[in-house]
Amino acid sequence: MKQTIKHISVSFLLALLFSLIFYYFNTPIGPSIGSDNAMYLTMGTALSNGFAPYKEIFDHKGPLLYLLQWIPQAIAGGYSTISVFIMELLFLTCCLFIISKIAALFSLPAFLLQIIYLAMASPLTGGGNLSEEYTNLPSLLVFYLVLSLFYNDLSQVKNKKEVFIKATLSGVCCAFCFLVRANNVLPLFVLLISLSFFLLFSKNYSTLILSAAGTVLGLLILFLPILFWLYNRGVLYDAFYGSILHNFMYAGNKEGAGRIFMLFSSWYGHMALLLFFLTFLGAFALYLQNGNLFLSCSLVFSGLAGLIAAFLSHKYYQHYLMISLPASLTGTALIFNYMKKEPKLSRLLPIVCILCFLPLIIEGNQCLKIRKEDTQSLPEFTQDALSLYHQVPEEERNRFMAYRVEPKWYVVTKSLPCIRFYFLQEMLAEVNPSIMDEIVDDFNNNPPLWIVIYNKDRVFSPPYDQRMQYIFEHDYEYVDSAGGYQLMKHI
Repeated sequence: MKQTIKHISVSFLLALLFSLIFYYFNTPIGPSIGSDNAMYLTMGTALSNGFAPYKEIFDHKGPLLYLLQWIPQAIAGGYSTISVFIMELLFLTCCLFIISKIAALFSLPAFLLQIIYLAMASPLTGGGNLSEEYTNLPSLLVFYLVLSLFYNDLSQVKNKKEVFIKATLSGVCCAFCFLVRANNVLPLFVLLISLSFFLLFSKNYSTLILSAAGTVLGLLILFLPILFWLYNRGVLYDAFYGSILHNFMYAGNKEGAGRIFMLFSSWYGHMALLLFFLTFLGAFALYLQNGNLFLSCSLVFSGLAGLIAAFLSHKYYQHYLMISLPASLTGTALIFNYMKKEPKLSRLLPIVCILCFLPLIIEGNQCLKIRKEDTQSLPEFTQDALSLYHQVPEEERNRFMAYRVEPKWYVVTKSLPCIRFYFLQEMLAEVNPSIMDEIVDDFNNNPPLWIVIYNKDRVFSPPYDQRMQYIFEHDYEYVDSAGGYQLMKHI
């Protein structure tokens, strides 16, 4: 018990230090808010005000991400950065605690693995409050459960009750990842499918049946209440479109650099290869140590799935790489487990730990600079936004729209959009042109009474839809401007 309390305490302190610096979008020492984070703050606040997900406020992530954004805003009353920070802190604390459990499996220093995980995560967090950050917790848990069951040999698993319970937990974790964002479940899905095939090939039918039954049960435990919630809100198809169909179209958008070029000629590709290499090397160390070919191959396939997931789209955002961290951390643990039994190699472990502080220091300094720059510009941005928004009559603020400006417009004014496609409208429509048709239809049939847009000299890529440009010029009149924005009123 004392050891558990110690690990929880250390995990919390490490998580707190890391979060204060690297989760700069919501940190209490001065949030910078950011773009995606502002979308999520708006989304969570809208849900806490009774908006229907997807149908009244749209994003192409999974429904569980909506709930994760709703919970802190429902508790704090909306547009609360500190409540999101607390949620992030709790998730990271749990991640680090699970890493301490993985370390205990191999009698490794927990602090060593925790620092390595934070070092790998430091260039990938992107300011925090992103879907990959939340799915790393269930992913780490699955890798821990798999190691605890199958590290020695798949055929030596005797405790059938333990198999069923851990398979059920794994099913819940897979459902969690899928329901946050479908892409994020790929490494776990491949890991569990690979293990299932190896159980089948080894004719370990009893373990296979228990694992399959537990996994299915775990999936249902989380899927059913989420589906019921969506059905009850009347948004079941909207959720399917947003989280699955639109996501596939988004990933299939060809704009951006080629995958092969990015893999071998960019920091993004090099980092993806490094994370896969750590997984592969750990799997190889496992095979050398105990000859467990089944688990070794499953880990390699899972690492490869994480690499592929990072290149599903042509966007190459650094946080996409985060879903590879649990497999890479597992591979690193297996490498160290092999090293500590080799006297010459074991001496390198403290050096590795010290070297891991370098990316934390370098990336941490960069994050502090970004936060400082953003928080210095935020007061002026807030003043400009409020000077325009306060001119909107209070009784008409439910018919307000900030069109294609920074999503943090909603955050600083504590306003909500009256049209569900509340950000990057033309960019969303690049994936599905019918989105633009719906927006134009809304502006023609039930138009916002007040809109904020950029000043006329702003150049966009892609540009305004011509129909929207016509509407802005003929259906709205100029009221006022502040900073780079203008307030328009419907005629």
